[in-house]
Amino acid sequence: MKKLVIKNIGPIQSVSLNLKKINVVIGPQSAGKSCILKIACFCAWAEKRVLLEQEKNGFADFDYVIDNLVVFHKLDGYIRLGSRIEYQSDYVHFVCDFDEKKFDLEITEDCWRYKRGKISYIPSERNLVAAIPNWFEVKFGNTNIRNFIADWNGVRGMYNPGNMLDILNLNVKYYYDAEASRDYVLLGDGNKVNLTNASSGLQSVIPMWAYLKFLFDKQYSAKLPSNIVSDSENESVLFHIYEKRYKKFQETHASEFDRYIGKVGRLTLPFKSQKDYQECLQLYENFTRTAYSDIYLEEPEQNLFPLTQVELVQSLLKNASVHSDGLFIATHSPYLLYAINNYMLGYIVRDNLQEEYRKDCFVAPKDVAAWELRDGAVKSLQDDEGLIRGNYFDRVMKRVMNEFSNYAAYYG
Repeated sequence: MKKLVIKNIGPIQSVSLNLKKINVVIGPQSAGKSCILKIACFCAWAEKRVLLEQEKNGFADFDYVIDNLVVFHKLDGYIRLGSRIEYQSDYVHFVCDFDEKKFDLEITEDCWRYKRGKISYIPSERNLVAAIPNWFEVKFGNTNIRNFIADWNGVRGMYNPGNMLDILNLNVKYYYDAEASRDYVLLGDGNKVNLTNASSGLQSVIPMWAYLKFLFDKQYSAKLPSNIVSDSENESVLFHIYEKRYKKFQETHASEFDRYIGKVGRLTLPFKSQKDYQECLQLYENFTRTAYSDIYLEEPEQNLFPLTQVELVQSLLKNASVHSDGLFIATHSPYLLYAINNYMLGYIVRDNLQEEYRKDCFVAPKDVAAWELRDGAVKSLQDDEGLIRGNYFDRVMKRVMNEFSNYAAYYG
């Protein structure tokens, strides 16, 4: 279980979230949805860094927090009196107190069960890489936009005329022409168009879906420069593991002859026993090899037709159930909630279904958290069974339908 508490940051007054495998926050514009998403992403990244290093290290200097949260996630102007973040998981517990400029950290004994994940933030500005032909010439600061662009530049090379990417069920394919340095969309009628000339929907969905497919499938075997952890970083991770867990024995038992010598990565090290050596090998594997994706997705519905939004949810749930430890979505769209709710209900009644349904999209309600954000606070949208309450959908449509009824009274 992961818990996130945010106080007095941007529009957020006070929110407390128990994070699950799939998390969705919905609300009006400027309510603070992206603020929550960015902070949750930062906390996952901070957890990863302190576990790999087994210490505060950079976080001992609060400017490091500012650089990697406020600057990186473009939250300048959001910090005010009383701003505070608290994050707790099975492995760490930390508090960012912006008044005191302190990062207080506890690492639990369970930290040795950690497995390395890839933390990815997919911003709403992702269509920049499609809409701006010379995006690679634009200078960006050290922000999540630049980070996504760098990832996109590595990912798009996987798709070429001989290996095109199907874009959901839209009957279009994407590929990158390395010789021409251009991104193309192959339409259903056989014609191709430059991605910069494609529809706004395709410009939004293609960078998002190409990167998601990398996170869900390709990254576990891809040899992209942006995805390869360097030998020096691996050795640094091993150093922290060994110092924290094994070196103390070596210092107190240096004269004993029953030590076990074993190779981990590129280093040969002494251990108390073969058992400790095998354990260290497994820890090294867990801490250096990507085991899952932790994805933070901003407005996936952007410029998409409602039916396409549903198809996107199907693909997200199908892939996240296998390849993701966490999927966090910030959205304006009730269609996404309708679709997620349908597949939670499908999970509940799955044993009674006599027809073929998209069972690969079904998700257990216990693995989903859905909140509505209003006036700086969140409210769960789920009932005791985990389904999204019908009165939420009724309230969303009530104003529109009441207006229709008023006009209809004068019709004819």
